[in-house]
Amino acid sequence: MGLKGMGASSLAIQNPYGVSVFGSALLKASPDSALITAAVTRLEKKTADAFSKAQESARAVADFLRKAGVEAFGMSRMSLAQEARFSGGEHRFLGYKAIIGLTIEVKALEQLEDILTGVIEAGANEIVSIQFQTSHLKDLRMQARRLAIQAAKEKAAVYAEAAGVVLGSVIHIEDVDPQKLQARSQFHVGGLGQLPRDPMEHDAAKESLDPKAIEVMAAVLMAFSLQH
Repeated sequence: MGLKGMGASSLAIQNPYGVSVFGSALLKASPDSALITAAVTRLEKKTADAFSKAQESARAVADFLRKAGVEAFGMSRMSLAQEARFSGGEHRFLGYKAIIGLTIEVKALEQLEDILTGVIEAGANEIVSIQFQTSHLKDLRMQARRLAIQAAKEKAAVYAEAAGVVLGSVIHIEDVDPQKLQARSQFHVGGLGQLPRDPMEHDAAKESLDPKAIEVMAAVLMAFSLQH
């Protein structure tokens, strides 16, 4: 009873004895911190000017963060790149761009908007990304794995009952990478190869309506013996 009929042979337990089932769980948790990736860039005709202006702005950003009470932040080493623009059939030299990368952890999300505004006003001119995080990720992963096992056991019990046999002991447990599972589902959208989510996933997804909620997913393949 593998998943080969659904175009997902890589998710099937090879040569199972008894019944094999797929179980998954999806939890959503509100974030309690954010990681900002930003940069200070300065474009000047001379390298010395680009360096000095980028360093000056980076110091201003660091001063703002300290005054705002942000303790967890870091800056990369400065890098330099030539900038050119293709115009009129030729590349025209614009200058040298000095770049200093910034990584900022905001532990009080209510301050996120003020931190972003202050960082930009202090001299950072690129906000590369904002990633929301949770300090409970390990516990959430453990909970999702337990729920995935529970979903698989419940599914196996239904199959056994419908077939008129008794579900036996667990003979195989195989972890499934949730990221590969999601990628496969997106690739097979609308086709027979799409892997549908278990009802439990939909129920768990309703736990948080926060648009910034962090998804934690677990999936498992299990095999059980059968008793007649």
